[in-house]
Amino acid sequence: MRIRIAQASDSPELAKLYQETVLAIAPQFYSDAQTHSWASFAEDTAGFREFILSGTTFVAVDETGILGFAGIADDGHILSAYVRRDRIHQGIGSRLMEILLDYAKRHKIKRLYAEASEFSLGLFKRFGFQVYNTEIVERQGVEFQRYLVERFILIP
Repeated sequence: MRIRIAQASDSPELAKLYQETVLAIAPQFYSDAQTHSWASFAEDTAGFREFILSGTTFVAVDETGILGFAGIADDGHILSAYVRRDRIHQGIGSRLMEILLDYAKRHKIKRLYAEASEFSLGLFKRFGFQVYNTEIVERQGVEFQRYLVERFILIP
């Protein structure tokens, strides 16, 4: 597995990975309406492309294609963390999180924060993020609860 920066040309494959992963994993935690609302974001070609390119998005790849991706903004906002549905629990999410933490240290970002889903919360907690609140957001008339998580990094 190697890690590289996402390119605009990756957007279709990343959107497919995103949608398939949400459809496969979300039903364990979310209603059908929530799952389909969440997954449908991948069909917004321009919006999804902006989602990928608005920060620095790292992509994990091997000979089978893209395995996962994770993005971070310059202010420490973790924008995304997704692993291909057939490769979950194989260390890819952890490797991407290590890359994000390293990026934050190199760019002297002292606070990382994110809005974690039910199925990404465990990954964030494993890397020392703390839940400081929850929020309810609405997508296409469907409400979701998300966990607001943060982690502070000591910069020498």
